[in-house]
Amino acid sequence: MMVGVNGGMAETMAEEKELFWELLASLQKKLFNFLYKALNFSEDSQDLYQEVVIRAWRYFPSFDRQRNFSSWIFAIAHNEIKKYFSGRKEDQKVIPLALLAVEPAAPSAEDPAVALIYGAARQLPLRQREIFFLFYYNRFSVAEIAVICGLRQGNVKFILNRGREAVRQILEAPHEK
Repeated sequence: MMVGVNGGMAETMAEEKELFWELLASLQKKLFNFLYKALNFSEDSQDLYQEVVIRAWRYFPSFDRQRNFSSWIFAIAHNEIKKYFSGRKEDQKVIPLALLAVEPAAPSAEDPAVALIYGAARQLPLRQREIFFLFYYNRFSVAEIAVICGLRQGNVKFILNRGREAVRQILEAPHEK
């Protein structure tokens, strides 16, 4: 690509950078919280967040402006989560409820019942946990989650239903003291 007389390429790069950060600004908290919950509240979520932003920036020039930026970057996050967990099966084990804090990791004004449900959802296997939080916390539709995760909508509904049922069973189980 050639640079124009008035530095056209430099202007285009600056405009791309400004547009990218503008689009990302409204999603930063949701994206980080999604990663944080998907990694089961691990400190590695900060590193993974940076990887997602770097990868998104790298591929932003090829981003189709007709698509939804939110779905696109969450799809990148989903792929990074899959990479993170590949070969790390021990991280996907269910954690006993007694070892989990019921409160959300970060202080919030959430209803205590919601905090209890999120605490139970933390025990779900990765795919169920990811879809559960995309739907309930991040408020993505089933169709958007299907795009993000590369699944059919029916599969998303099935996984979401299984996750709900598992959370219900966890919450109904007698608590050990």
